Amino acid sequence: MSAQDPRTSGFEEPSLPRSNGTLRFDAPWQARAHALAVLSVESLGTDWDAFRQHLIAAIDDDEQRPYWDSWVIALDEFLTERGAMS
Repeated sequence: MSAQDPRTSGFEEPSLPRSNGTLRFDAPWQARAHALAVLSVESLGTDWDAFRQHLIAAIDDDEQRPYWDSWVIALDEFLTERGAMS
């Protein structure tokens, strides 16, 4: 299995909200949260799936929570786990 390129993997994430195939952000902060995740995965040299597993867990934890709120929780946990944030 080859490592995914985080610069493109974050855009291919199948669970991302889309409209006619195009990413859909309802607010600017959502686009920034997406960009932070992509850049974090890239700068930490990890595979996109490492972040994706946190996203899956955050969604499973509260399926009623808005998608992008789960995204931010997943990003926080991903960065904390890797010592990039305390």
